Amino acid sequence: MENQSEFRKIRSELSKQRSHDYRHLVQRWRAVAGASGVRMRGYATTPDYKLYYLKTKSLGALGGLYVSAGIHGDEPAGVEALIAWAEKNVHILSELPCLLFPCLNPWGLINNRRMDQNGVDLNRIFHLKNLPSIEAMKQLIEPHHFTVSLMLHEDYDGQGLYLYETEYATPFWGEKFVKAARSVIPIDSRTRIDGRKPLKPGIVRRKINLKKFASFGIPEALHLHIQHSERTFTIETPSEFALDQRVAAHMAVLDECLRLVLKDQHQDHLTSATG
Repeated sequence: MENQSEFRKIRSELSKQRSHDYRHLVQRWRAVAGASGVRMRGYATTPDYKLYYLKTKSLGALGGLYVSAGIHGDEPAGVEALIAWAEKNVHILSELPCLLFPCLNPWGLINNRRMDQNGVDLNRIFHLKNLPSIEAMKQLIEPHHFTVSLMLHEDYDGQGLYLYETEYATPFWGEKFVKAARSVIPIDSRTRIDGRKPLKPGIVRRKINLKKFASFGIPEALHLHIQHSERTFTIETPSEFALDQRVAAHMAVLDECLRLVLKDQHQDHLTSATG
């Protein structure tokens, strides 16, 4: 019943929102920043839009949560889910160790396009140094090594939620994320996802071979995995499902991820106290 109540609340809120309205999104984030005491800062400017991030004072160099959304503008559920999740947690947001990027591609969001205004796929250029907005973002990430990084995405071919998890830190968290989302959205049951065989329904877990990325470029998740994160996930919701359902699924994953990050942080403190 609790999940259904939360689902109805999300649907009600979405009916008032505009999922491709970047200026309205910025207004909502400003309200979150004001209510939570977490400063909202600009980090780059495109010809028409300013890009923002929020970093809590609770975030140190090690640990914590990284979340980004909207690197592909035709994938609005992650953008909406992140602001809705922040609004839900506004009174405790300052206490949470996190770095949040609300929307990495404002032009794409407004125009419902995967690419940016120059026809560039921002999720394929993290190995390059010629795009100021991505370079500024990388500079903000540079001092940190996160417990977990989440990239919120969508897939037009998706038949339910699925995720990519880099095979590195154990225990793996993918199963917990899928279980959390299952109450609000089906899990993708395809036997092949983007040419890969899922380890389990909805979970594509892989070791990273950099040579395979040479032909099409380094995505955000790989940049985080190589240099800045213990665990890295790309969460994919099915674009053809209802927006409120996709938003609820992303939020369920965010809630579970936060629970695991705080649990991990608590265990580290206990270990330090008794070590």
